[in-house]
Amino acid sequence: MTELLAKSSPPETLVEHTGNCLMVFNSVRENYPFLPDLCGAPRFFDHLFAAVALHDVGKSASGFQRELSGGTQWGYRHELLSAALVNGLTPYDDITTKAIALAIATHHKGVSELRERFNTTSPIGKEVYEARIRELVENLDGINQFIEYLQDAAVRYLGTDSVSFKLPVRQDAMIDPYQRFIRWYANALEDGERPIANPLYPTFLRGFLIACDHLASGGKNEIVAGIKDTASKLGISQFRPYQSRTGMISGSAFLSAPTGSGKTEASLLWAGNNQDSGRRIYYVLPYTASINAMFSRLSGRFGEENVGVLHGKATYFAYKTLLDRDYSPENAAAFARETQNLSKKLYRPIKVLTPFQIVKAFFGVKGWESQISEMAGGLFIFDEIHAYDPHVTALIIGVIEELARIDARFLFLSATFPKFLKEKIQKILPRMNVVGPEIGDIDGEKLIRTPRHRVRMLDGDITSHVEIMRSELQKGSRVLVVSNTVKRAQELYSSLRDYSDSAELLHGRFILRDRENKEKNIDKVQLLVGTQAIEVSLDIDFDTILTEPAPIDALLQRLGRVNRKGSKGVVPVHICTMGSEKDRYFYDIERVLKTVECFRDGEELTEDAVCRKVEQVYAQGYNSKEEAEFQSALYSFRRVIASLTPFYDSDDKDDFYDLIRSMEVIPIRFEGEYLDCKARNQHFEAMRFLASISFGQGAKLRQTNRLSRRSEGYWVADVRYDDKVGLLIDEMEKGLGIID
Repeated sequence: MTELLAKSSPPETLVEHTGNCLMVFNSVRENYPFLPDLCGAPRFFDHLFAAVALHDVGKSASGFQRELSGGTQWGYRHELLSAALVNGLTPYDDITTKAIALAIATHHKGVSELRERFNTTSPIGKEVYEARIRELVENLDGINQFIEYLQDAAVRYLGTDSVSFKLPVRQDAMIDPYQRFIRWYANALEDGERPIANPLYPTFLRGFLIACDHLASGGKNEIVAGIKDTASKLGISQFRPYQSRTGMISGSAFLSAPTGSGKTEASLLWAGNNQDSGRRIYYVLPYTASINAMFSRLSGRFGEENVGVLHGKATYFAYKTLLDRDYSPENAAAFARETQNLSKKLYRPIKVLTPFQIVKAFFGVKGWESQISEMAGGLFIFDEIHAYDPHVTALIIGVIEELARIDARFLFLSATFPKFLKEKIQKILPRMNVVGPEIGDIDGEKLIRTPRHRVRMLDGDITSHVEIMRSELQKGSRVLVVSNTVKRAQELYSSLRDYSDSAELLHGRFILRDRENKEKNIDKVQLLVGTQAIEVSLDIDFDTILTEPAPIDALLQRLGRVNRKGSKGVVPVHICTMGSEKDRYFYDIERVLKTVECFRDGEELTEDAVCRKVEQVYAQGYNSKEEAEFQSALYSFRRVIASLTPFYDSDDKDDFYDLIRSMEVIPIRFEGEYLDCKARNQHFEAMRFLASISFGQGAKLRQTNRLSRRSEGYWVADVRYDDKVGLLIDEMEKGLGIID
């Protein structure tokens, strides 16, 4: 066979690359058998096979082959020439042929870019295209041999010759893909028509074609099969009754159970029971720290090959994990990028991620069809969904609405689940199961009615009661102190740390290096002072707490970090009745007051009592401002989704990045070290000097000329930094100024 190349570094023939892509295709077909029903195309896998088989045949053009052999750059799109050969396929109806051709033509660039740069309606564009087609004709012998290979592959993978390939032997028998397909599709859309009736069909066709191509190019020839027998991998000899009941549910459900009682294990039993093919499992958490912890937990049970992690710093997290295993920095960086590239692709059956990683697919961010295609039939576990603000909750509801259309199933986990939020979800998913500990069994009754905490209500603000914590520390108790603001947390830490054997402060304004070190130590220290950062799913357990008041759901998350397993009997938890003036900027003060009012000094908190308090505080649901924000966000998101068009990259993709309401800065004292790392190409080491601040804080710093954007694109903050207390946002670094 004539050795037509598909890639040059390392050299890979067209047959080798296409064969690898078809192996990925075969594993997709095995793990996603429900796709034809979802997209209304009984022969969907025949069509996808054809698209995968022909997607790179345009690389046979003699000029492209010369480029791969070290010649000059070719300067054309090989996928357009590939699409020119679709008239050699088994006769399909016109729409099917066009859909396959469009998937091939756009598997690297969307319709908009192809229209702008490769329009053949102009004389010059037509002339260039015809010259490239002549280059394809020059290698017809090699193409003919390749077509024979594809015919054999069709029988091997499909078990039939239902896909037939026939070589167009003359140039005039080839189709101009711009005129026949791209222009037709774009004009139909501009005329307000829907050129392909079921939008899932072209979405899956392009999405899985890209997924097969990318995965094969990344060195993997199949996707990992879905995990079914989750129970045996959890290493638990006997499950709680509510966990077993959860593991018998088919379809979507709410699961409410106390903190520390095994909700994660129950959720994985549910996933295993709903795993009827190769459905991917998505474990969705609010914050990076809890995602990293859950990744470590799940990869320990299911193996690292099976579990991926997706968030903004996931590649850095992989790099640090490898350094801890004694990889050299160079090898750790290379392997981390490789690992994370696989996690982004259609490969691993379990992904731990933030909701934003799901939401961005619906904003048309590049590769959106592949992301949505992968999520078809997915099993989504949303942990602590009530932790999100109304805007993000609306986005999640919108995503759930769309995912439900592609046979996704959902499990919502919470220690406390407000009724109003359940009702919002049930409008989208009306047939929801409800599961949790029950009075009817001994274990369930124990979980529901055994108190773990005794409330002590403290009049005044938290600074008036530090003596209580000093006393507890001197008795040897492990003490948790939670403030609503970073500044007050810093002050409390300074006043308490000398009374403890070991102490840490945790909040969002540390550089990454120091935040990492703190998270490694917090399960060992006697005193932990923190902000809302400790509310997330960190597996920590303290003997007592002193906390500022907060809305009921946030407050219960804080209390859940004390006596997590209930093994210490009934321990005191101290709740102050007053917060600070700044609380109104991020909390509904009326809800905070309702929360304070629903607690009685000296009462012992059982699970059923806690649930009653949640309903008491949220009796009216969101307040009017929050409900307006929720409805506005949901309406806007639905409009974004409605604008998604297969074969196009969305114009709304920049709106997604506007959802990220923080920015990363380098405290000025670390700028030299940051630049040294960058100069040595140690990009991950450079990231260790980044700290996050809100856009509002950034705006204030800019107003006082204390935040500067360097020409290289990074931000420097002239803010004092202390490795024990973090950014002191109100103080300049002594002796240092902004350098313009």
